Amino acid sequence: MDEAGIGWTVSHPGGGVRVSLDDLPINRRVTIPAADLRIETSTASGPGGQRVNRVRTRVSLILDFEGCQSFSSEDRHMLRDRLSHRIAADGSIRVTCGRHRRQTANIEEVRQRLAALLQEAIEPIKVRRPTKPSHASKKRRGEAKSRQSDRKRDRGRDWGLEG
Repeated sequence: MDEAGIGWTVSHPGGGVRVSLDDLPINRRVTIPAADLRIETSTASGPGGQRVNRVRTRVSLILDFEGCQSFSSEDRHMLRDRLSHRIAADGSIRVTCGRHRRQTANIEEVRQRLAALLQEAIEPIKVRRPTKPSHASKKRRGEAKSRQSDRKRDRGRDWGLEG
């Protein structure tokens, strides 16, 4: 982090790029502070020609899940259950992107991916309320079955055509 505590300086062979990392809003209740997020860069595969081998455009956004105080206890429990396969041994969640040629585009995409991942995991599962079919739908179903039955019965009839 730089002296002002505003963002990170990401260095690569072409010089340093200043990345201002803001707080990450997940939903109305939860916002992850920038202090709990860390960026790592590496060389990416994919488009870019020779440049791809020397410029660090792949971005990993790492959330210190265990150290983050933004989640309530029930959110934390739900996240642990639903994202157990994504939480590393050190208690962090990592999202990586190397799709774009520009590092800033990859940073924006990993922010969106992490927000979507956490938002989906925090969202409570809607309980299905069992319902009964209405009288009208039962009647329509019976009429449809009757029509299909008539169709099948008519297929085998001999209509008296003599050839």
